[in-house]
Amino acid sequence: MVKKILTIFFALVIITSLIVMPACSSAPSGPQNLTVNIAGEPSQIDPNRASWSTERTVIMQVFEGLLGFNQDLSLKTVGATDMPTVGNGGISADGKTYTFKLRPEVTWSDGVKVTAHNYEYSIKRLFDPDLAAEYTSFYFNIVGGQAYYEAISATTAAKAQLHDAVGVKALDDYTLEIKLINAQPTFLQLMALWPTYPIREDIVTQYGATWTEPPHYIGNGPFIMTEWVHSDHITMIKNPNYWGDKAKLDKLVLNMTTDANALFAAYQNNEVDISGVPAGTEKTVMADTTLSPQILRFAELTTFAFQFNVTTAPFDNKNLRKALNAGIDRDAFINNVRGGVGQPAYSWIPPGMPGYDANLGADYHFDVTKAKAFLTAAGYSDGSKVPELHLQYADTGINPTIAQFIQQQMKTNLNISVVIEPMERKAFTQAVNAEQYTWAWYGWGADYPDPEDWLPQLFGTGAGNNHTNYSSAAFDSLCAQAAVELDNAKRLDLYAQAQAMVVDDAPVLFMFYRERFVLVKPHVQGLKHTGMDGDVPGDMFFANVWIQN
Repeated sequence: MVKKILTIFFALVIITSLIVMPACSSAPSGPQNLTVNIAGEPSQIDPNRASWSTERTVIMQVFEGLLGFNQDLSLKTVGATDMPTVGNGGISADGKTYTFKLRPEVTWSDGVKVTAHNYEYSIKRLFDPDLAAEYTSFYFNIVGGQAYYEAISATTAAKAQLHDAVGVKALDDYTLEIKLINAQPTFLQLMALWPTYPIREDIVTQYGATWTEPPHYIGNGPFIMTEWVHSDHITMIKNPNYWGDKAKLDKLVLNMTTDANALFAAYQNNEVDISGVPAGTEKTVMADTTLSPQILRFAELTTFAFQFNVTTAPFDNKNLRKALNAGIDRDAFINNVRGGVGQPAYSWIPPGMPGYDANLGADYHFDVTKAKAFLTAAGYSDGSKVPELHLQYADTGINPTIAQFIQQQMKTNLNISVVIEPMERKAFTQAVNAEQYTWAWYGWGADYPDPEDWLPQLFGTGAGNNHTNYSSAAFDSLCAQAAVELDNAKRLDLYAQAQAMVVDDAPVLFMFYRERFVLVKPHVQGLKHTGMDGDVPGDMFFANVWIQN
């Protein structure tokens, strides 16, 4: 399973300065239409199969699950009546059985009741080996799920048996039971993600691959998709049958402009209501008296770094990796390359996440003397003795500028020669996924706010998203203990030890925590952003947005 590693860098980005949106004291008046932009044509909007960001932004308007996230990223009930706990019987004493009670008032947009059978169908379908869903491994702790998913070569009859053996069952129309192999403290967070949203079996059966096209795309969320002009835009309208508070917007349009300059121009022409700014223009926008009041900046749970293939010389030398970390002036990178947007990173888990430790990575604060000491420990009396290093990157956006910055830093600060190797985007991604690279630019954003999503996923031995080839039995052991530790303080301490180990071993060169830097029209009210937003800030709460006319 390969999830949303951010191998291509586009200009969005972190730190906290909040546009305060006044509350809507009375019903909004005038046209309630919002036009925003997603990064391009969604590759998949089937909730079971979809990826992060663009796809998720679309899905979360049309569907919702049993649970969701509040603006502070705490959990909330949505389709479930109560948050399962041991005390209310929703979680068994051994932590291996979860029972969800569903709200009977929830319906699909066509008025049909949403039942536990829809959830059973969806979650079992998530493991269908023929579906090859991207996020399936997140749910391998569900009884029978991994066995079904891996049965790609099994007979149809055998697959049917494995499907039926998956530990998800509708006990009645409004009670769903899920059985786990092991206790999992983060399971409720996983149940707030889109792969477990309910899906209508009758619609999928009737329309097959076209079920995600309107008007077949029937969901249970606050909006209905009415139009999908591929590679151009998606149109949604308010769902009149939504069970909760109806959306304040009448219409939501998701454009698909991929050119940052064209999007910025559209914003200035009042064609879209929210826009990023072209890379390198951040300071100009900050100085613009008209645009500066429209800037929204906030912390994003995303870290960018350079990953080393630690099985390839000379990156198999830990002290060399540490020297490179200490030899980079991240403040200069933020100011000169990022337009002053972002926060230097010296460790992996970003601010705002459980597990963030501002004291980690002290050895990697820019210090040429310390970097040279690491070089000596690595066996190099001078940077000129280091074999020529090769840095690969996707030749898109500002990646060439980033690569040139690193090349210059290495030469100026450590006398190390770096050859930069631009690659076509798809070829670069394939090379990284196949570990056919030496040193490459990448990023990671939170799927859910927990260290579990940041450590074993990226640095566990053989993990699907571990492309550094980093392997540590001690690290794996800490993560395995944390995965089943029900005492949250103890669990976070185990992950803290694991992260400290990764930071010390330096399989990556930590660069910066990304910050969102976007423009929002003054008439857009009620926008509630989070550090886990997708393509558009506030995409988890578009139903709360209204237009001040």
